[in-house]
Amino acid sequence: MESRFKLPSEIIDMSINSQLLAYLEMRLNAFYKSNKGVIDDFIYMKERIVELESRLNLNYKLTISNSKTSGKLVNAKLKLPFARNPNTKSKYPYFNIHIGKLTNYKKGLKDPQLKLDAEKKLRDYIDKKYPFTIQTVDNQQFVFLYKG
Repeated sequence: MESRFKLPSEIIDMSINSQLLAYLEMRLNAFYKSNKGVIDDFIYMKERIVELESRLNLNYKLTISNSKTSGKLVNAKLKLPFARNPNTKSKYPYFNIHIGKLTNYKKGLKDPQLKLDAEKKLRDYIDKKYPFTIQTVDNQQFVFLYKG
């Protein structure tokens, strides 16, 4: 990576030590102060783009579980990197979402209708619990939901 600033000659001749660290931290803080708005906007938009990509490409796995009262049920194990689940220590929490009874799908987990139903239920769950929002400069929140 190319350096964007000139180093003083006394820094160039130094070895790796705490003075070099202090100098670079001071330069970084000064750069951040002078470009705070642009850097914060970049970070905010980058986070929104990553979140939107994960919403468009849902990461889930369908599983079958046995229930004593209802029989075999289909559940989705949904991974939402942008959502925080206070009940887990995982960086990317999983959410278990009930999709339906296995008897409703003749081909089991390979049934195309199951995939359609699962994605609709997952999108509904995300819209309800974690709607996608973008905040404008004047602190207005715009909420975007899945259509459908």
